Amino acid sequence: MTNRIVEIILTIPKRMRYKIEEILFYRKLNWERVSKPLEEDPNDLVNIHYPTLEEYKMTYSIDGSKKTVYDWWYSAILNDDKGKLYFFILAFHPKWSFYRIIPIDSVGSHGKFESKLPIVRGDFAEEIGYSENNNAINIWIPKNRKPEFSQPSFAECDIRPYKSHLTLKADDIVVDLNFTSLGMPFWINKSREAICSPRGHMMSGFYDVCNVEGMLVHREQETKMDGVGINEHLMSFTPPERFWKRIDGVFFCTDQIYCALWYLENKVGDRQYAYKDGSVFLRATKEYLVPIDFKIEYAKIDDLKKLPVEIHISVHTTKGELTVVAQAMVETEKQLALRLLEGHFVFDDGRKLRLTNGYGQHALH
Repeated sequence: MTNRIVEIILTIPKRMRYKIEEILFYRKLNWERVSKPLEEDPNDLVNIHYPTLEEYKMTYSIDGSKKTVYDWWYSAILNDDKGKLYFFILAFHPKWSFYRIIPIDSVGSHGKFESKLPIVRGDFAEEIGYSENNNAINIWIPKNRKPEFSQPSFAECDIRPYKSHLTLKADDIVVDLNFTSLGMPFWINKSREAICSPRGHMMSGFYDVCNVEGMLVHREQETKMDGVGINEHLMSFTPPERFWKRIDGVFFCTDQIYCALWYLENKVGDRQYAYKDGSVFLRATKEYLVPIDFKIEYAKIDDLKKLPVEIHISVHTTKGELTVVAQAMVETEKQLALRLLEGHFVFDDGRKLRLTNGYGQHALH
């Protein structure tokens, strides 16, 4: 009987067979299972905490199960001592890694990207090396040998709670940076494992907004750099491309606040679901706020690259309303470097906090 069913299925045209498979697949989905952290009590912060060294490791246990790291991601908007901006990314993945260093020359008055200087980029095909002890975690690439400056290219990272030291050598450039946490990180689903798709995909981890300091050496010329960045540490997460039409992440940091927001949108036929998550941190009072809701809207689009160049962010919290207007300066690997055009945090009692000196990043997938 089973063989007969298989024979019948094989006689169906390929396009129709694919459609039947799609229908059967989506009928199995549980649309109500996706986590809804913004619909829960925003004052439930019992699990919010500073990460321990254990939670930076390649594997750790959460909710009774063992999780494996998706990546260690470091990115930053950096200023040199002459006022020039750079967009930096160094991502360590267990099986591949890459780096990008982009000088941000200027953004034209008509919203066009006009970076005139070359991009330093590279990919490591090798797996990473990994070691851990009671005080630190070390990762490096290539895996087969410890990094030495005689090598043409390598990357390494020393990870401790609240601080990571990165070194990257690529051709005639050396980057040496310290990422130091500004405070409490954004925890996915309030530090509980989240179900992020109707098929049951899971994710956990945190985004740590950091102060970044160090140097870039180019052809023996040393340039000091500082700025703001993010250390992303996701566990057991693979973006479920079959479901999500839009996967966005935004982090933003000013002298007064920093925030991290996640938005995953799904639409299949007339069914739509969104996973929304995030936090806002008031730096003066060290308050961690879980949004009641937020919006990420594109006010201007680059017609050539089909990328947003002006982004409006609005966040409703238990303490007040955060609004940010940001300009995209440059893009690489579907990551936009952002700068603040204007922004405010308006408290419920009427006080208004003007945001200053703001930079961030917008991830598009």
